[in-house]
Amino acid sequence: MKPTTLVKQFGSPLYVYDLARAAEAADALREWLPPEAALFYSLKANPHPDVVRTLREAGCRAEVSSVGELDAALLAGHAGPDCLYTGPGKTEAERTRAVEAGCALSAESLDDLRRIGATARAAGTTVRCLLRVNGVTGAGPVGLRMTGAASQFGFDLDTVDDWAARVTEVDGVELTGLHFFSMSNAADEEGLVQELTGSVRTAALLRTEHGLPVRFLDLGGGFGHPYAVPGDRPAYPALRAALEGALDTHLPDWRDDALEIAFESGRYLSGSCGRLLTGVTDVKRSKGRTFVVLDAGVNTLGGLAGLRRLPPVRAEVLPADDTAPDPADATELTLVGPLCTPSDTLAVGTTMPLPAPGALLSVPNTGAYGLTASLVGFLSRPAPVEVAVLGDSVVSATRAELRRIPAQAAGPRPGSPADRARRILPVVAGSAREVDAEARFPAESLEALRGSGLMGLLVPEEYGGLGGGLAELSEVAQILASGCLSTAMIWAMHCQQTDAVVRFGTPRLRSGLLPRIAAGEVYLGSITSEKQTGGHLLTSASPLRESADGLVVERHAPICTGGAVADGFLLTMRDADDADARRVTLVYADRDQLDVAVSGDWNPLGMRGTHSVALRLSGVIPPHQILGERGEFARIAVDGFIPLGHIGWASCWLGASRQALAELVAVFRSPRRPSSVDLTSDLVAERLARIRMDNETVSAYLRQCLEEITRCRADGRDVAATSVQIHLNTLKVLASELSHRSADRCVELAGLALGYLADSPVPLERHLRDLRSASLNYSNDRLLTATGTLTLADRSVRLVGDPPPE
Repeated sequence: MKPTTLVKQFGSPLYVYDLARAAEAADALREWLPPEAALFYSLKANPHPDVVRTLREAGCRAEVSSVGELDAALLAGHAGPDCLYTGPGKTEAERTRAVEAGCALSAESLDDLRRIGATARAAGTTVRCLLRVNGVTGAGPVGLRMTGAASQFGFDLDTVDDWAARVTEVDGVELTGLHFFSMSNAADEEGLVQELTGSVRTAALLRTEHGLPVRFLDLGGGFGHPYAVPGDRPAYPALRAALEGALDTHLPDWRDDALEIAFESGRYLSGSCGRLLTGVTDVKRSKGRTFVVLDAGVNTLGGLAGLRRLPPVRAEVLPADDTAPDPADATELTLVGPLCTPSDTLAVGTTMPLPAPGALLSVPNTGAYGLTASLVGFLSRPAPVEVAVLGDSVVSATRAELRRIPAQAAGPRPGSPADRARRILPVVAGSAREVDAEARFPAESLEALRGSGLMGLLVPEEYGGLGGGLAELSEVAQILASGCLSTAMIWAMHCQQTDAVVRFGTPRLRSGLLPRIAAGEVYLGSITSEKQTGGHLLTSASPLRESADGLVVERHAPICTGGAVADGFLLTMRDADDADARRVTLVYADRDQLDVAVSGDWNPLGMRGTHSVALRLSGVIPPHQILGERGEFARIAVDGFIPLGHIGWASCWLGASRQALAELVAVFRSPRRPSSVDLTSDLVAERLARIRMDNETVSAYLRQCLEEITRCRADGRDVAATSVQIHLNTLKVLASELSHRSADRCVELAGLALGYLADSPVPLERHLRDLRSASLNYSNDRLLTATGTLTLADRSVRLVGDPPPE
């Protein structure tokens, strides 16, 4: 997109990140490295979630050195085991967080290693650890020396006889290899080759002479990149051959699975993707010098250079339209920022055509060590907006905010499912309006859920999940629904499918699939409806056929929530060609096992973000992916699908309904209250009371059903009992009707401008549209008919909350 267009939309100064260039940089760096090598992105260069996500999708793992960076990596979709946690001085809270996430850690000293081991033992686990080595000084020129001298980084090589034997005695850690990072921003290829090949020789020495395990060798990086000046990424044409030669000579098993080689980079991967757009606010002459005052200063770009902690910034700016300036027009200028300090200088003695006030300039190659490496808190100026673009599309536009929040007492970071949901709620709520307007799937919310651990809420801890239950499911669903009901329903239905895998999957299916769900790698779609059978859950017209290669799946799904992006599907199939339509078998199919084609659109009144498109699927799956007994899906439905569905849905509807009331009350108690609303009016009070009563009723009945199903499962009692099924049906009907009525009454009370308009600051009309679908989602009429029939069989009339039968 044109810089002028972006600045007109988002203001100046403005960081723009071209995500395609980040992906190109990852591909370019791999050209210079051994093809088998792993590549880590160092988030310290730029932790922007879209940059991190793009590089993850380009195959990079994550190197992090703070809890904030770890959170950013997880939010961008990284699994904890794909992250390497580095850095000296790790606190107990940091170690605990990294261990909980399943990260590998780099130990900087023997005491650091022992503390990591103690944290792991307290958590009842073993942690993969690398030993960072402070080796000998290389001969190559570098931008920043990281090794060879007295340092807080790494085990000193000259004292290896003192620590080599003791590191293998630390309990709670599994030593997997060595970590080198001897320099940063190499000045030339020759120096980089000398440093990296020297690290290879050192690693071989430590393995052969001191017996240290080297199954994983992180050689660090040092790959250079221009900073805040024009220029292209460096090329390293001789590097791969030199590295492969050194590895073949000193560590010949590197080509086998027994030894994995890895490298790290920050600036090379993200530097070229970013540029800073800055406006000229003034041009003045003073004592023979010309000063160009920009709206970007050391609070925006390279502020740490002023503290001599980064190479000094000598920014070279270009016209924002990328036109080449005429050298004949160049004049010597000093570029300064807007801060009230003489230290706010970006360049002295730079030459360029004299810009006029109001001109828009561009600082290239600022995708690394830009905003987050600046003095963002100095003088309390707002941070610039950061825009991520892909081609001509804006992927995101966000502004980092430094603000004060109440401090909590020291201790481990809260990690309950509810806490995890609240941490990602800003992402969920922040995209809800756009998701609704465009009827698109909330991809950013799913990515946040993948990184939060909540995709594995119901996965037992032995498979890497959170080991949560129905109460946690209900609580998280309500929190998510307060931000976006579509996201909450997507997640709740995924949990319904996960519960079926946990309870009815074969051991082979559970062991292969559940860890992937827990890691956030698999979002499950549900396919139970068919055009021939409508929404009837317990019948199917599509037969499951057998072939020499496995079970043949051919299925048309007229509706599948999030099906276009699902990583796997649970599908109901008629058990065979000649089977009765009621003999239904439930199977799991991974997306990679299927041909999936979207065959319909999704443009509904509400719940537009569920993107419940029609699909056609075909493929072959192995027999171990059948859930439960063949033809006996009815048992899975009654014992799992129905309870999880009705509890999850009701929780989502209640969360949205309660949020609508909370938003209405907040407006009524604020200066934005419509003039037509008289809070002293008895009629207003009566209407608020009725809205509150609807929410209280749903909440109370939901809690009773939760307790009943939880007790049934714990005691091994049959959930298919007549009274239990009546209670579940009643929960669904009650929650769907009262939640919608509550939202409708909120709209009525808020009035036309506040409650009905789509651009109202209070999204009551969206809540109303979304909740209108609740009674239609597995039709209330069908459930009421079933409940009436069941009532004739329940002669004792055992109501919800009554003691269980003897």
